[in-house]
Amino acid sequence: MAAGQARAVFVVTAALLLLPSACSSTSASDEATEQALAEQLVDATRAAGVAPRLTVDVAESLYGTEAPAICDAFDGGLSTAAQNLLLGNPAHGRRKTITDDAVTYGRLVVETYCPDDLDEYDDVVTDLDPFEASGR
Repeated sequence: MAAGQARAVFVVTAALLLLPSACSSTSASDEATEQALAEQLVDATRAAGVAPRLTVDVAESLYGTEAPAICDAFDGGLSTAAQNLLLGNPAHGRRKTITDDAVTYGRLVVETYCPDDLDEYDDVVTDLDPFEASGR
């Protein structure tokens, strides 16, 4: 094997050996962030007395590091389609019953994963009337 080929084999082998460690450090960082946010949410829900069965593992799998299903709904304002999905479509008589616990839980999720959208969340839920009391 020529010196140039040996060097190329060495570089490729070194890259292949270093690639998993580089990937795992990023992944480990994401996992740590995921777990920290999930712990924060679980602690907040317990303090508020909502979602008593929520665990860190469940919160991690539901929301990851960014809760895209929740936070992306607020990008550029809450669309009519997103409002209908979240609140039901009153034009078709399909208004959803939303409990005060659900509103509190939703607020905690937004506060944990996309705090910049908290004012918009509060504006949306302020317009909801009436709430169904949770009976706590």
